[in-house]
Amino acid sequence: MATSHQENPEHTTKDFLIRRMPMDLYLRLEKAAKEHHRSRTQEAIFTLYQGLAPMVPPLKAPKPFKWGKDFTSDEIIKAIHEGRE
Repeated sequence: MATSHQENPEHTTKDFLIRRMPMDLYLRLEKAAKEHHRSRTQEAIFTLYQGLAPMVPPLKAPKPFKWGKDFTSDEIIKAIHEGRE
């Protein structure tokens, strides 16, 4: 049996009205909507999704590996060619 939109919460929608929006914010929303070829409603929903997305901490780069000794260029070339002959 097919599931209707009313039975599946992922596909339900709810009307939401914003009153007394500051004009500068409205104009920014309108400009962004035009730039992204969306309606104001679609742009507002997209912006809310972006703003409410879970924050993921940035990845930290690993510390550089420290070799036990400095290698000569001859040792490096030998290691590169090892097993390729």
